Amino acid sequence: MGQECKSVDLEVGLVGPESVQELRKLDTSQPSRDRRIYLALLAIGLCAAAAIFFSVHNLVSLNIRKCITDLNNYNSTFSNNTVEWRDDQQLSYFGGGLKLDRNEIVIPRTGLYFVYSQVSFHINCHANPHLASLDKHYLSHQVFRTTHRVSNKRLLLLSAKRSGCEYEPALEDSGKRWYSTINQGAIFQLDKGDRLGTETEPMAHVASETGQTYFGVFAL
Repeated sequence: MGQECKSVDLEVGLVGPESVQELRKLDTSQPSRDRRIYLALLAIGLCAAAAIFFSVHNLVSLNIRKCITDLNNYNSTFSNNTVEWRDDQQLSYFGGGLKLDRNEIVIPRTGLYFVYSQVSFHINCHANPHLASLDKHYLSHQVFRTTHRVSNKRLLLLSAKRSGCEYEPALEDSGKRWYSTINQGAIFQLDKGDRLGTETEPMAHVASETGQTYFGVFAL
């Protein structure tokens, strides 16, 4: 126990040359258990610090690259089959080189991306007395990729079609509305310069409230 105490004192500079000589003899005769424990703890600490660093780095990188476009108030005269996406709304965010150009998201670098989109519809099923009661109100939403790899051909990435409701003929509009949502998402290998766009029908029933209709992509 005396030798261990002298070793601790030596680290803080409180002993004379005799203790130094004795400590050196001890070090050359057998490895220091305290030193091994210290080195082991140091290694564990460095590994933990590295793990935290890379986790934070990856999280920051993901946040920088994340791209969300959120529709707030679309322009009904913009197109009869395409939502006008806006990048200046409350929930919109662009980073990492992603940008909105001519109503399409432009991919800044080749890699894996998660592409997602949701469109909400606010449907009136009581407004057309000329339709049979079993006629259905169909809704559709598609995401396309335009790429130079296929001569700038437009390729279908995501597609969904559903019946929103059955028409109930009525002479007057009761004011009652039905909500229906199409939500899609998948991982794709995209190339630098690829452009992502959407087509939606019927545009007249797209819900424009914030957070109900959106389109985005983030790098993996």
